[in-house]
Amino acid sequence: MSDARFHIANFGCRASQSEGAAIEDELRSSGARQTGSALDAEVVIVNSCTVTEEADRDVRRLIRRVARRNPDSRIIVTGCYAQRRPEELAAMPGVQYVVGNSHKSQVPTLARDTLDDIDAGNPNGRAEIFCSDIFEERLLGPTDHQGSSGRTRATVKVQDGCNANCSFCIIPSVRGRSRSLAPASVIAEVRALVDRGYREVVFSGIHLGSYGRDLEPATRFSTLIRTLLEDIPDLERLRLSSIEPLEVTDDVLGLVAGEPRIARHLHVPAQSGSSRILRAMRRPYSGPEYADLAARIRDAVPDAAIGADVMVGFPGETDDEFMETYRLVESSPLTYLHVFPYSARPGTPAAEMDNPVPEHVARFRGQHLRSLIARKNAAFREGFVGRELDVLIYDEADEGGWRAGISDNFIRVEAPASVEVNRWRRVRVVAAGEKGLRVA
Repeated sequence: MSDARFHIANFGCRASQSEGAAIEDELRSSGARQTGSALDAEVVIVNSCTVTEEADRDVRRLIRRVARRNPDSRIIVTGCYAQRRPEELAAMPGVQYVVGNSHKSQVPTLARDTLDDIDAGNPNGRAEIFCSDIFEERLLGPTDHQGSSGRTRATVKVQDGCNANCSFCIIPSVRGRSRSLAPASVIAEVRALVDRGYREVVFSGIHLGSYGRDLEPATRFSTLIRTLLEDIPDLERLRLSSIEPLEVTDDVLGLVAGEPRIARHLHVPAQSGSSRILRAMRRPYSGPEYADLAARIRDAVPDAAIGADVMVGFPGETDDEFMETYRLVESSPLTYLHVFPYSARPGTPAAEMDNPVPEHVARFRGQHLRSLIARKNAAFREGFVGRELDVLIYDEADEGGWRAGISDNFIRVEAPASVEVNRWRRVRVVAAGEKGLRVA
């Protein structure tokens, strides 16, 4: 096993990335060696996403590329696409196993067995499928991973599944009901990461703000955060991944504003600025309510990065309704966006709606939003020139003598080689570039 080579290709959200990191850690602890490219590996694990048709295409494209350019390798496909369309993936060339989210914990064992088969000279057989009803899953166990970012930043999945019913979203059907990791398990996992030298932990989940509602006794997300910070005083930074608008409670916002160990960064999906479109999406807030929330975040945390997901081209979206979204982004304190064209997912209510928006129109709208947010993000970054920021440097110096890192408010930074790696440091911003800040 010491010479066995594997590669993990992670697609999708931070929760999926955390699961991929756990698979990576277990294989490495078995003596297998991770490669930087799928073309150099004996076993390629494709940790898939299925949130859009484009995500599906990206997965299929990678599988075909590996099968064509590394034909002796064996491919294991897992994740959300594997849960949704296992037979479709099993029919693709080079695929040995398709493992849905229902059986994702078995991926390391299947990968080790496959590596042993390769060592023994056993031929690649017909693809096998491991997938069952995800709604039978009721408990969430710890990933128990060691992190995957060189002892700098690690993602901990504290919640999985979603009980919401957004009309466009396929994810509840491939992730199941909302399930929370017990607080004691969260604390134990973070404690282990901190003890191994990690400087930042990112909480992730499919519906993160719903954390704790399924537990006995029920608890709140803010309670988990407060307990964690009290129990692990040497955790240097906690960052929250995406959290729904109605779950940015006064308690959560107060913690982000008042606790210096929580990153000044909130990602709050908007999806649209049109109240009519939001109702059609089954999103439980209006455009003005989202705008008010963004303003409250800025007031409470003046230097925070505030990000959002925005969908363009939802069925029936008119030019005027798109402009409601544009004006919301323009007038709000948002600093970055993830812009997605609507993608019909079979089995969702939106896929049956009338008045589809032509692809070229959705693409045009997306380009306008990206141009707008690029200008807003540049202005946000330029506002820090001459000021000090807390930054974490995680890369060794490149050929030009610069190291890459991130600020606590989610801005990419470049620092000279004199700034120590894997330490939070307060530094002065000397310039703003196209992609980030330079610090001294």
